[in-house]
Amino acid sequence: MVHEKFEEITNRTTEALNGTVNKALEAFAMTGDFNRDISGRGVDLNAAIAREGVQYASDVQAALRQASDEARQLWTRQTEVVQNAPKDVMAATQKAVALYWEGGEQITRLGELHRQALSRFADKVQHLLEQTGEETRETFTKFSEKILKLYGLKN
Repeated sequence: MVHEKFEEITNRTTEALNGTVNKALEAFAMTGDFNRDISGRGVDLNAAIAREGVQYASDVQAALRQASDEARQLWTRQTEVVQNAPKDVMAATQKAVALYWEGGEQITRLGELHRQALSRFADKVQHLLEQTGEETRETFTKFSEKILKLYGLKN
């Protein structure tokens, strides 16, 4: 009788331990899946931010190229004004002031183009971060629910 009771207790203990080990293995597998998912999101996020950074750099480069071309044209026109200055000092002065003003407008346009490119970059990165954060929260919630169900803490 004692031997049978001991054997029954041993069997129940073995079953309980096996159940615990199986749940732990399943939980580890879920944790691995969760970590791979989160790591993948991190890689995807970094790649998307890098793509946006390349686009931002391209936008700024295009704006600088345009500004450089405009500055070269402005410089050529200023050189012509200076060469013609002795012929008509008043007209040359007026043209020089107009060209100076135009140069200021070009600098302002370049600043605005840069601001727009930076704003687009920041908005896109912010959107990516928010989207990834929301997806990560959803994934974590699902993971937590599975773990709680596995251990019988939630139906």
